[in-house]
Amino acid sequence: MSDAGAAIADEFMRGTQLLRVGRCDEALLAFRVVYAHAQRDGRTDMMAAALCEIGWSCYRCGQAEQGLECAMGARLLWARLGNQVEVARAMAVQSFLLLDLGFADQANDLAGEALDLAQGEDDMAMLAFALNARGVVLTRSGQAERGQELIERAIGIAHQHNNIGAVAYYLLKLGVCHTVLAEQASAVGDTERATSERETAIELNAGAIAMAQRCGDLWTLRVTLCNNAQMLALQGRHNAALSALEQYAGSLDEPGIAPRIQFRIALGDVLLRAGRLDDACAMAIQAVALADATSLLDYQLTAVGKLAEILEAQGDAPAALVQFKRFHSLYVRKAGETAQRRARVEAMRAEDDSARSRADDQTDQAIGERRLRA
Repeated sequence: MSDAGAAIADEFMRGTQLLRVGRCDEALLAFRVVYAHAQRDGRTDMMAAALCEIGWSCYRCGQAEQGLECAMGARLLWARLGNQVEVARAMAVQSFLLLDLGFADQANDLAGEALDLAQGEDDMAMLAFALNARGVVLTRSGQAERGQELIERAIGIAHQHNNIGAVAYYLLKLGVCHTVLAEQASAVGDTERATSERETAIELNAGAIAMAQRCGDLWTLRVTLCNNAQMLALQGRHNAALSALEQYAGSLDEPGIAPRIQFRIALGDVLLRAGRLDDACAMAIQAVALADATSLLDYQLTAVGKLAEILEAQGDAPAALVQFKRFHSLYVRKAGETAQRRARVEAMRAEDDSARSRADDQTDQAIGERRLRA
């Protein structure tokens, strides 16, 4: 391998490690460097790999629109190279991003296509990734029992190949399946089923936490600890929930703003359920301040909603009303932005369909550059 090729590979590995420990913004920058170097050297394969990882990093950073463009570009380039395994990977990443953008039907179709493609290839790691993607999409689309079956298959494959990081991530997603099943049971008044499903989620989360610690995957560790704290609190196990969040706080190595907001919202919720209303209020106020400083609308909406709920529990009706009014205003704003985003994504998808139909007439650089400008 040439010195330039080795440098690209080293930077790609650095991005992968940054993503694993939850430093998603830094990982995004690393993969952009990989793309630039690969483009300079005419390495279409590394351009495609970088675009796919940029898409995955964007998914974890909450930048779904930009990530979708990059995943689309990766799919086009891998198709041109004839690598069906990587086409399946790009399609699976694309399905996650479409799901986050509110396109559940399209995400479902794409995840199904990715799984069909992966089943025709001799790459078990990719098959597990596609099974998980399809399972997650089904779960988020109200079909958690079907999703559960597919994610369990993914876990089995990952175990067989001793892929500890994948086992941790898939256990996290299986825990989410049982959380959704618990919510569905609660909605119809089946308290016994809801309690049982939450306990199953807690057990799966414990497994995911152990595996994530074993392989050093801090991103999966943090998300699972936060999820588990919420499940434990719902089960009335407040001390255990607070312990999980203490562990979460201890894992924040050079944290970005999003993990700090998530931590305070989750801690505020647990403290509320534990009856420590003043402490809960203090955490929610901090979460709102951090969210306001970023102008991240989703975080603002969640933080303000939690603060309003806590103030109401404290009996401070005037202050709670102020926050509920602000929550409504943010909700209306989000609805408007969502409609605009859907229109942009529809245009993006139409352009992608057109690009795939005329891919032979485009240069590799043109395919990638258009995505990175988004």
